[in-house]
Amino acid sequence: MPLVAWENRAAAKRATVLKAIPSRWHVPPDQIPLEHDNSAVIDLPAKYLSADEITITETPPMDTLAHMHAGIWSCEDVVRAYCHRAALCHQFVNCLTEVLFEEAVHTARELDQYRRETGGLKGPLHGLPVSFMDRFRVAGTETAAGFISWLGPRETDVTESLIVRHMRALGAIPFCKTNVPQSMMLAETANNIHGRTSNPYSGLLSSGGAAGGEGALLAMKGSPFGWATEFAGSARIPAVFGSLFSLKVSSGRLPTLGVASSETSLPSRNSTIATMSWDFNLLQYVAKLSLGSTAFEEDPTWIDMPWREAKVRELTLRRPTFAVLECDGHIQPQPPIRRALRSIVECLRRANYQVIEWKPPSHAAPVETYFKIIGADGAQATRQHIKASGEPPVPLLRDWYFHQPTQPLSLSEYLALMKSLETYQSGYQRYWKSTGQSTASRLPVDGVIMPVCADAACCKNKMTYYGYSAIVNVLDFVAVSFPAGFIDRYLDPKPDVFVPLSRDDESVNDAYDNFAFHGAPVGLQLMTRRTEEEKALKLVEIILQTQAYSPMPS
Repeated sequence: MPLVAWENRAAAKRATVLKAIPSRWHVPPDQIPLEHDNSAVIDLPAKYLSADEITITETPPMDTLAHMHAGIWSCEDVVRAYCHRAALCHQFVNCLTEVLFEEAVHTARELDQYRRETGGLKGPLHGLPVSFMDRFRVAGTETAAGFISWLGPRETDVTESLIVRHMRALGAIPFCKTNVPQSMMLAETANNIHGRTSNPYSGLLSSGGAAGGEGALLAMKGSPFGWATEFAGSARIPAVFGSLFSLKVSSGRLPTLGVASSETSLPSRNSTIATMSWDFNLLQYVAKLSLGSTAFEEDPTWIDMPWREAKVRELTLRRPTFAVLECDGHIQPQPPIRRALRSIVECLRRANYQVIEWKPPSHAAPVETYFKIIGADGAQATRQHIKASGEPPVPLLRDWYFHQPTQPLSLSEYLALMKSLETYQSGYQRYWKSTGQSTASRLPVDGVIMPVCADAACCKNKMTYYGYSAIVNVLDFVAVSFPAGFIDRYLDPKPDVFVPLSRDDESVNDAYDNFAFHGAPVGLQLMTRRTEEEKALKLVEIILQTQAYSPMPS
């Protein structure tokens, strides 16, 4: 049966991606597990890499930078190694949308030549390969962002995202772009162009979204550092499902200029930039180089707020106070998450940090209001982008696409929702300030340790609750997500007796399978108030120092 027009366009794009991967890096099809196989592919790329390539791609990226800057490793060797590994990752989990290997190697050679001729560096990230979620516009590439109708036009130096230009100015090298869901607004990464991105820890599990392609690539060490976006957990959810670190910033601290988007009724301040890495030190370093950079002045939403080392020093002069949210009163996190939370609290208290219980205004209702605001216009733009090519909605969008009302809310209804959210935000701020009455320092809590998801892991298309992740976006707060171990079928049994708080709570508990999820990563987040990125990163550093954290499954 002949393919229809949209299928031809999608097939041509997939072929272009594979063609850009050197044939010598292609894996025989019979060595690639089926998409629905429950086997882990997290370690498979190493089987196809040379000893030097393994050393380069598994060395902590900050050390890699030091080796390049000292002339021990060439930029070309580092970039080639990461290109090879990324190519392998794509064949195992389907994570790439654009391949810039040839251009990246050419740039690396130029950087090596520059260092030989001048003895200097192009910038503090000289030679570092960097990946981008397929919402960032990179010169010479397409930016489909999950829509077939967006295929075709290629970005130029003029249309390139400001963040990408910033990375180039620091000496970093863009070398690939990664998969996103159709609509860019799902916690499951699948579209009709590239298909679904699998979780490297199990083909049965979700890689999360919207930055699921970025998360899968980083989890397999196919990139040292990646850029993503956030509006309800888009980077943090893939990060916790892939044992990664991520930083969600407050609006204005990093520029969104040039980032592709489908128009929604969401206020612009609630959609922000995020960074992701498997190396926490690199996450901190890039934040120091990027937050408040004057290179972002052309973005009208940018805040002139350079990195504030004083915020970090303050936490070394006094002992910060933490709070912990184990349950938001609506959905109980699955057993591995609760075990991770309790373990971290125990470690912090053993190190003489005060940890109090966090009892904020309910998260569930304002998050529901938040999603109503996002869809207040009937999501007309998203529907139009899907219809423009004739492609169908992906499975997770079908019910919404065919059955949800398309009539926009009235202006008075929309304003009432906005007012409700503003009232909630004010109440949350008052609650945070009031915690000073419960701390030994008499100062409000510095940061809140909490789940990113109620699901420790989940099967594809099964995640439904975003109260823990989206609340950070509702408040425009800062969050750093971090790995907190792995699911253990014996340490994390399903409860014999479970008292649900709601029907949704019962569904989340029913979905938990300690045997099927065994070995999958567990992650948490640390939340601070607006524009406290420096504090959030320092607090996570303290957490990592006080816990017995192991990056490998037992």
